[in-house]
Amino acid sequence: LWAMLAAIAAQSLAFHAPRTAPPSDRSARAVPPSLGWLGGAASLTDEAKAARAREEALVSWLQDNDVYMSPQSGWGRAGHPLRVESDTSDDFEPSGRGLIARRSIIQNERLLEVPGRLVMTKARAQEVLGAAVPEEMGEYIALALLLVHERAKGSASMWAPYIGVLPSIEDVGPSYAWAEAELALLKGSGALDSTRSFQAKLQAEYA
Repeated sequence: LWAMLAAIAAQSLAFHAPRTAPPSDRSARAVPPSLGWLGGAASLTDEAKAARAREEALVSWLQDNDVYMSPQSGWGRAGHPLRVESDTSDDFEPSGRGLIARRSIIQNERLLEVPGRLVMTKARAQEVLGAAVPEEMGEYIALALLLVHERAKGSASMWAPYIGVLPSIEDVGPSYAWAEAELALLKGSGALDSTRSFQAKLQAEYA
């Protein structure tokens, strides 16, 4: 569950770019980004085809709901100056999804704009779930309840295409979800203490 919450956490990126005036036309709708990252359809496995279908559904959903994406961006490994990655690496290790800039970005240049009505918030959870989300409930728990509720609705959820691309707990592999035999391998390291602490926190908040 926390793995899914991590996927909706906001991330701020700072870029050093030339102080050049931004494009004057800010009303033009972006061309849908490329989805060429999986290669030709003939070369895809069934799993890759399913992943591609989910990615295509997400981009269509974003476009239909007035999300602006730079026309120079692409989803995955398309050969564009700016692209949206399905998976990124840091020091040769997988580091989750993210945005990678492959060229200088002009100050105040639009890269991505998401309408507020598409954002999962505590206020939205209160609208949808009512008394199940009291004012004193924390933001993360409220988001968790909303996400579980919408996921249970399947294709009937407004957020179905977005939920469809969220990573599973198996994809993320957090140590707090490991079996005891696996946690025993961490004995003697600070990681084990951190994991136990987080497990206790989850137990206290969700039990």
